[in-house]
Amino acid sequence: MKTSTDIMSRNQWYLMTFGRNATRWLMLSFISLAAAWYLSGIALVGIALGIGLPALLIKRSVDKRIAAANQVLEDVYNKTLSSLPKVDYYNYGADGSISVDAESGQISVIKILPTMEILAPFVFNATDIIEFHFYDPGMTTTKYYGRDIVTAQATLNDNLEAMADRLKVRGLHIRLNDIENPKIVVTMTAKEADHWILIIRKLINRSLAPVVNPKMVP
Repeated sequence: MKTSTDIMSRNQWYLMTFGRNATRWLMLSFISLAAAWYLSGIALVGIALGIGLPALLIKRSVDKRIAAANQVLEDVYNKTLSSLPKVDYYNYGADGSISVDAESGQISVIKILPTMEILAPFVFNATDIIEFHFYDPGMTTTKYYGRDIVTAQATLNDNLEAMADRLKVRGLHIRLNDIENPKIVVTMTAKEADHWILIIRKLINRSLAPVVNPKMVP
């Protein structure tokens, strides 16, 4: 079963946690350094506390985020495997999952909201698919070389938002013969989409071979 650090390394978790509130963390570091130095009269104590306190709080925050993300992944894994009468192939991640039943020709898609709420499975038939393709919009980021912390923070936040916006739409886009749900997006990488385009094509052609136990692809 996947964990959140399989999807995003612990270092990336640290970077994201620090980056979104870099100005606050730096301010806390400065205040801690100044207070400890003033009260102890020892520069090394101030430096140690100025670095150590923010680092400890960031680690605590990251540990909580990772634990929460791991719980969501475990929940979506269990819901994915129970979303169809029989699951042959499936894939899941931080944004949701997709699974198929080769015999019935059904597909289940589960979405995870940014609030980490897991939505109910959306199940449809392969025969309802009008067309499907992989789409990656790319993204534009900005590099900042100045010394203005506020501008640097704003630039970093803009880059993080650009990355998040890209991840929302990068994936398998499926158009359905369904008035209420004409389009669904299953977020995944290009490598994952290579496998799932083939799986869906075979499912539509009724040539997808069932398996004894659910198989995660890739």
